Amino acid sequence: MTGRTSTGRAAETSARETSLKGRRELAALNDALALAERGLGRQTVAALMARLLRVAAMFPRSVDDTLMWQVTDLVTGDDLSDGVKLTLIRMGWASIVQAQYRAHGLRMVAAPKRRQAAAA
Repeated sequence: MTGRTSTGRAAETSARETSLKGRRELAALNDALALAERGLGRQTVAALMARLLRVAAMFPRSVDDTLMWQVTDLVTGDDLSDGVKLTLIRMGWASIVQAQYRAHGLRMVAAPKRRQAAAA
């Protein structure tokens, strides 16, 4: 007997699901940024910045709040071009990815094993 309670297992499962959701959001933000950088995206710079803030909230240990506020101020201001704003958002995204890589290593965002087994 390991001494684990059902509450402990539920919290562990919830943490895994949150981590998976966060990694999926990181991947989706990457796709949106890649489209925007090529001029193909439909999202505004403000919408991309909002997505970055939402992703940063999922990984609180990866990003310093003061840095995110500074990036937000720059992106919402009128002093910079959209290309520079996209670069700042990309840098914020990259800092989260790097922090997650250092903490957890490289892991694929994949379907649950049940679906993979059914597909095989």
